[in-house]
Amino acid sequence: MILETLKLRSYRNLGNIDLTWNNHFNVIYGENAQGKTNLLEAIYLLGHLKSFRGARGQDLINHTAETAFISAMVDKGNVAHKLDIGLQKAGRNPRVDDKTVKKLSEFLGYLRSVLFTPEELGNIKGFPAGRRALLDRAILQTEPVYLDRVQEYDRILRQRNQLLKKQAAEAELAPWTEALVRSGSRIRHDRQRYLTRFKPLLSQVYREITGGTESATVNYSLAAEKLDELTDHMNAAFERLQTRERKLGITLAGPHRDDLDFQVEGRSLRAFGSQGQQRSFLLAFKAAQVMDLEEKFKEPPV
Repeated sequence: MILETLKLRSYRNLGNIDLTWNNHFNVIYGENAQGKTNLLEAIYLLGHLKSFRGARGQDLINHTAETAFISAMVDKGNVAHKLDIGLQKAGRNPRVDDKTVKKLSEFLGYLRSVLFTPEELGNIKGFPAGRRALLDRAILQTEPVYLDRVQEYDRILRQRNQLLKKQAAEAELAPWTEALVRSGSRIRHDRQRYLTRFKPLLSQVYREITGGTESATVNYSLAAEKLDELTDHMNAAFERLQTRERKLGITLAGPHRDDLDFQVEGRSLRAFGSQGQQRSFLLAFKAAQVMDLEEKFKEPPV
């Protein structure tokens, strides 16, 4: 997979630029505050449809303009594609080969990319949401339809939380609980399936980084593995937490509350890892992600 050209219009402080990339290796250099990270962010947007810095759409637009535009030519499997993202303060408009996509997931996969940033080190010792995001972003690069499942789950979760807050009757809440269980079990199953393939690669790379002195893994502890068993487990959790959920007005079980334990030598990095171990783990995680993408699609990501 090759990023051949990149065109930016009114994007952050970069203004209007047109770039042609080397097919193998590129170095971006310059003085501080000249837009190097902004350039990487624009490329990341083409592969993930969101900023790795969590920026809102309006933050991506130069202060002198109302809209911004990102366009690229990519080589995917020796086939050329044109990718465009129009950015407005109210949202974004992604297109592939001059055609607007019906679903955001249809845009993903045309520019598979892996990014390593020092800021992501905070995810290892930070809140569970950061660790989930590392995993979910990796899955999205291999299986774009996963985005549809996550969006569906989030929509159902918001509706169920609204019903809990207004103390809706059980007859009104039950269909949403059933839908959340069905959607959440699928997401958990997708995560487990990805980790089954990913963890051996992670272990291999981490051993290479440390000269074979340490091993690393990801522990995603669930009470079941098969999809039907995961469904039963979520149903049981909602029955057990019914009173507390009613009292607090929020959903207390599901993949949105899961955590991942990043481990080195069987010890949690979050609790016991040194800064060097955290950095080595994150580097191994990203390298393993690159290897997985190359094995699955027979071409390396950007």
